[in-house]
Amino acid sequence: MDKCEVSIVWGKKKQVAGAAWVLSDSSGHVLLHSRRSFGLVESKDDAHFLGMLWAVESMISHRRLKVYFTFEGGVLVKAINRPKAWPSFKSKVVDIRGLLMNFLRWQVVFQSHTANSGVRLIAESALADRRFQSYVAIGYPSWCP
Repeated sequence: MDKCEVSIVWGKKKQVAGAAWVLSDSSGHVLLHSRRSFGLVESKDDAHFLGMLWAVESMISHRRLKVYFTFEGGVLVKAINRPKAWPSFKSKVVDIRGLLMNFLRWQVVFQSHTANSGVRLIAESALADRRFQSYVAIGYPSWCP
């Protein structure tokens, strides 16, 4: 099963979110990575939702249908895995779980931002360096440790 690490950073002042994902195969070899930004994002929860939705859509478009997602948005991870326990996230969870139905196998788990440090640096670069252009690239970025 492939692993998709997802990270989101949100700038409250400018209401902009940076998002990134890194896709690895079952042996840990990085296959692809991507970065993008979202404008007019009113809350951190909205940023997490947009980023996770984008990552799931990306895996579908790249035809990676057996994916283990790691994500630092703990509340959203809980809501995806136990939607009845998180009714305030219902509309967001319905959208994400609807897309997850396209997968042959999937799992969404919490991973702290310190454990997701590489992908977090990519997401942060969208805001800190004002790199708002989206891209998908093979392998891992050369500028990232």
